[in-house]
Amino acid sequence: MTVKFTLKTIVWSVVILALVFALLAGISVATWEYSNSDAFCSNACHDVHPQEPFAHHGSQHSSVKCVECHVGRLPVFKAAVAKSKHISHPIALMMGYERPLFAKSMPASRDSCEGCHSTEPHQNNVVRVRHRYAPDEANTETKTALILRTAGRQLVEEGKGIHWHTSNRVRFVATDPQKENIVWVESTRPDGSVVTYTDATSTSENKAIEESDMHVMECTDCHNQTGHPFQNPEELIDKAMADDPVIRRLPYVKARVTELLHKDFETDEEALALVEQDWEQYKKDFPNFAKEHPEAWKEAKKFMRERIEYVGNLMVGTNFRDPELSWRSFPNHQGHKYSAGCFRCHNGKFKDAEENPIPFNCTLCHSVPMVIRHNEVPRNLLALVDMVKPPSHQQPDFIGKHYTMFDATCSACHGDNLNFGKDDKTFCSNSGCHATEWPNHVLSQK
Repeated sequence: MTVKFTLKTIVWSVVILALVFALLAGISVATWEYSNSDAFCSNACHDVHPQEPFAHHGSQHSSVKCVECHVGRLPVFKAAVAKSKHISHPIALMMGYERPLFAKSMPASRDSCEGCHSTEPHQNNVVRVRHRYAPDEANTETKTALILRTAGRQLVEEGKGIHWHTSNRVRFVATDPQKENIVWVESTRPDGSVVTYTDATSTSENKAIEESDMHVMECTDCHNQTGHPFQNPEELIDKAMADDPVIRRLPYVKARVTELLHKDFETDEEALALVEQDWEQYKKDFPNFAKEHPEAWKEAKKFMRERIEYVGNLMVGTNFRDPELSWRSFPNHQGHKYSAGCFRCHNGKFKDAEENPIPFNCTLCHSVPMVIRHNEVPRNLLALVDMVKPPSHQQPDFIGKHYTMFDATCSACHGDNLNFGKDDKTFCSNSGCHATEWPNHVLSQK
């Protein structure tokens, strides 16, 4: 059988092929774009644990796409190669998905963070004020003010601030995937000298450390939750109360919302129903408030009707479906309040060959915390909060032994009352320092 190719046949064949290729190209582009969208990551993958999208939505990087961090800001071809390494994820989703506690395939910071952020240290310090509310009738407020020394001290040559690590090479060895347990640290100083620190309290063999993967410190080793922070639910409540003075006037609102966040539910609709039920019960429990403060009650009622959905979302975002998991399962390496964080290295345990520790003075990274209760600033605290320290205070381990060194000469700066405590009445009775057990720090053993 002979096939005759006429000009008309050839033209139609070319047109059909062009249409097919255009259709395939359109499908490919649409598929590529959808696979790069937050909707794909949230609905196709992370619907099995909805806390990830909730946390991302409330983060400082909520406008940054998931793939920009988890794949990297790369050209199309390199991005396709990088995404191919994630093929195990959808396979695991189909075969049996186990919720990960860390990202196994995160790119290096130079391919993600540094696409937007400069590696040059910031040259400005930051004043941060944190508001905390007690679970009492008045929702008693406590403010803690800190100067975060991102750039270091501005008037004297003492340290280089929190971002010292961005301009100096640091390597470390961790024995766990979340990099909580660090057993070896190496620092390259500006003059090129290399200093090695080992944990004197660790039982790890030196040979095992030498054979381990010596990780070069990068952005995400501290900022590991910058894209989707899993915070203590009470902190989320405190932030909402700090932003809205109306809700702070409701009796026991901190205690009631905290209790609500710990209730069990199966679906999002059940969470919303629990919030509505709790609000109805609240009105019955405090009938006199509406009578004694009619205007405030009117504002609060309107406010709560608008916030019911918010609290419901808060419940969904902080209630993990796996009973063995919680926000504590995701340690935050930025800070040191609820997990070791900075104290993974700056803990008083790591020392070099001359027995000099990695500096762990509190004021290396921030000022002395200024705790304010009832809007009263502790006596002589403002004068001391950021003053130039004497030579004795500049030792790398001063904070670990300061309580054994004070004598009558200290009163010239700190006042006559040198008793340690946490009532915030004097400089030395600072609850920002003494009311907390710091994870993985030598001070917690005192």
